[in-house]
Amino acid sequence: MVVMRKKAWLKIGVGAVLVIGVPWLFLQTIQNTIAEPYSVDAAALTEWTLQIHETHTPGPALMTLVPSNRLVPQLFQQVFRRTMESFSTPAQAGMPVVLQSEFMMSLQDVFVPAEILAIAQVAGLEGAHFEPVCMAVKREPSGGNTRQLFFVVFEASVFQEFRQELTRRYREAGGVRPFDPSALELVLPIAASDTNFTAWWPLAVDREDDCRAPIN
Repeated sequence: MVVMRKKAWLKIGVGAVLVIGVPWLFLQTIQNTIAEPYSVDAAALTEWTLQIHETHTPGPALMTLVPSNRLVPQLFQQVFRRTMESFSTPAQAGMPVVLQSEFMMSLQDVFVPAEILAIAQVAGLEGAHFEPVCMAVKREPSGGNTRQLFFVVFEASVFQEFRQELTRRYREAGGVRPFDPSALELVLPIAASDTNFTAWWPLAVDREDDCRAPIN
């Protein structure tokens, strides 16, 4: 009887290890895979085009920098291979540089969209070098599930200079409602667990917590 009890407890112990350990190892493997560097074609990082979006169209941005049509698919495929999850890509790829909400709440007092586009073109956004910082991930609970957003964080001094210049001209033209030039991070959405990319904005980026892997 004692031997049988020991065997029974041994089986229970082994079962518990399998139940707890196997999923843990699987999650660790996924996390380690996600943390490996992502690779992109260097040429795909040099082609950017400014685009204005109508204020009544879906999407978080009034103006975006649209990348090469190779960049997002390259990174999306790497995200999929690492996670093996079903994700959506943005209907139209682009890095927001001015948000719809910023325009509606302040900038429209003194600018029309075409004027903001002209300021961005003079600032040199289309010809700037944008340095990828990392592949980042945001996760949040949603209806019993977890929503996810994969995005690349970029850096470019010209982006901050443009936002500062936009602020200066806004104030000089009589704008009084709040507009914060530092409120927007330069990010390129890559993949999400649903198609509602707009719901993630305004996107608060915490590089220490959100960054998962470098971009090579």
